[in-house]
Amino acid sequence: MKFSFTLAGFHELLAAFQQQTGGNYQLYGCETQLALPEPFGQGSLRIVSLRDGLTLFISEYFLEEHLILNCVNTTLERSQIILKFFLSGRVSGSVEGFKDELLALPGSCSLIRWPEGAAGTVEFARKSQICTIELGIAPALFRTMVDEPDTPHPVELQRLLDTAQTPDWQWGQSNPLMAIALQQILHCPYQGATRRLYLESKVLELITLHLEQFKANQPPKLQPSQPLKPEDISLIYQARDILLRQMDNPPSLLALARQVGINDHKLKRGFRQVFGTTVFGYLHDCRMERAAQLLQANQTTVTSVAQTVGFAHRGCFAAAFKRKYGMNPSDYLAAYRKQYWDLQPPSSAKEQ
Repeated sequence: MKFSFTLAGFHELLAAFQQQTGGNYQLYGCETQLALPEPFGQGSLRIVSLRDGLTLFISEYFLEEHLILNCVNTTLERSQIILKFFLSGRVSGSVEGFKDELLALPGSCSLIRWPEGAAGTVEFARKSQICTIELGIAPALFRTMVDEPDTPHPVELQRLLDTAQTPDWQWGQSNPLMAIALQQILHCPYQGATRRLYLESKVLELITLHLEQFKANQPPKLQPSQPLKPEDISLIYQARDILLRQMDNPPSLLALARQVGINDHKLKRGFRQVFGTTVFGYLHDCRMERAAQLLQANQTTVTSVAQTVGFAHRGCFAAAFKRKYGMNPSDYLAAYRKQYWDLQPPSSAKEQ
């Protein structure tokens, strides 16, 4: 089945949806729910107007038939920056003017510039459970969010802002904090005006986390007065690999330098230049990311996770984890479990 629409305005989109699919929609204050008609499957798309220039789209449905959404035109008024998170299902498609085919899998996210006149196609496979959360941001509002006086934008972000007339599509992966915010959106416990405020706060949190990813992924600037030789850079990466393999019991800085055949001063300087942080700052971040992954696996205890990533005392681990993720490990574990509601049996992980 194919559904074609012109992205010219919200009411026009609702009318096209109803006419072509037979599906109905209902209005609840600032929220609109479009129910998927039976020939397509079961589920709905919820559209929440949070403020001028900021809209939230929540898609949760099971498709009985292959579905193609074909956007044939976009007006200037509906030109948007789109931040989209894929939680389940497989989505593919293409955009005119963009050479690569688009393929989204669970856990991925994308930041898209959808300009005036853009056209594209998105395809959903039959017998698939689709769950996505999408943020539509007006370009003018997005610029107010990212502009900082006398501070240049990361390269990918600047490219997105510069492509006013052509589409731009950038891929990434959701991190653990994003995953929690996404589940909090799906399971929002509030109604009415409180619901809108809560959802807006979570949407702004997602935008903040994604922008921080841009900054974190920026390659560090090498000091022009003391450039590293290619062979030194190779040794820095060897040292990094040793740290990751021995995360629970890492060597001292001097021992690490000796293992890779470099002096400790060059190792410290090289780590800052290549990875933008200190040797043990890098190790600490890797430990926290590994800890989050182990908690997400939902098959072990917080104490065991602490030991696995090299913390002898659970209290020290909890404090370090909270500095990184804004909550202690047990709260993180409880929040992350929510995304398995009705999907998995109760967890075997327990606090000890």
